[in-house]
Amino acid sequence: MYRPTSRNEWWLCTVLFTQAILTTALEIYILVEWQRWVTPFITQVPVSCMIPINLGILIFAPVYEFILVLDAIHNKNNVLLFSICIFNICRFVYSVMQYISVEDTTTGLFDNRYGTPTLIDTTRNLWPQIQPAENLVAVITALGSILVCLFVYLLHREYSWVIYKSVQGSSKPRRRYLFYEIFLVLIELLFYFLSGFIIQYNLVYVHFKEPEYTLTMLLIPVAFVIMLLGIWAVQHERTIFVVAVIICYLGLLSYLVTRIIILREAVTAGKDMMFFFASVCVVLTSATVLSTVICIQNSDRGFKVINQSKNGHALESYSIPPGNSLTEPPRSFSRPSSRLTLD
Repeated sequence: MYRPTSRNEWWLCTVLFTQAILTTALEIYILVEWQRWVTPFITQVPVSCMIPINLGILIFAPVYEFILVLDAIHNKNNVLLFSICIFNICRFVYSVMQYISVEDTTTGLFDNRYGTPTLIDTTRNLWPQIQPAENLVAVITALGSILVCLFVYLLHREYSWVIYKSVQGSSKPRRRYLFYEIFLVLIELLFYFLSGFIIQYNLVYVHFKEPEYTLTMLLIPVAFVIMLLGIWAVQHERTIFVVAVIICYLGLLSYLVTRIIILREAVTAGKDMMFFFASVCVVLTSATVLSTVICIQNSDRGFKVINQSKNGHALESYSIPPGNSLTEPPRSFSRPSSRLTLD
């Protein structure tokens, strides 16, 4: 696994790591309190899955985000860095949605606590106990988003010069390589949102009904394999495999559209959450297919050479004496004109 080298890389990883530790601890606390509050009869209703699912998604999100940032600084991918900013902002939006969902669910269960069968511990109201933790999750994520955007901007300035040297100042190779970077970002983000949607849809709406439950859950490992195959095929410019990946994602797009149509007419808990993830998946899948097609058109035009050159220039950049700037070209070079502006 790649280890951060520059000061800004360390700061960015530190912010994301600290945010992950704090939010994960708070989410685990909420989950433990929820499990202590409900009774075994809660599994009889689909709403029993909503809170654990939402908490699980928010626990997995910072872990996946930290993996993405390591990949971004390893590959000097400015597009992935900016997408991490958007990803963190989406986490904040989701934490606010989770706050509303948890409040509605716990309040509704407590108001109906004397129903049969008994679903919760009737001696205490859970919401006042976990509300401060829910508030802290949203606040920490918001502050983390601000700091992440700041350090991503600083890293963008470093990486722009590295990439500029890799393409030797030429705008056409840089434009072609930009679509490759966008493809990597889209396919990696799609896997997270698709996994989140499948887990919610399967546990809440399908709710263990066979064979749909098993077949739907199998989509997660299949999507992971297709993601790895797509990255490998585009990096090595294997057109046949890239076409196969495109066909798979077109099938996924059809599946997502049908699920949205079904959910539109359904009456189920967590409908807004599922719509949010499904809609993001549709947008990401469509954009992934489009960027993959563009990558096919740009095949045999130096992706592998640029990757190797970029890694070499990155090592050079980090061996520059302390007095020199990482974000500026040597004095023998003039500042690039606006037409060569990067990212």
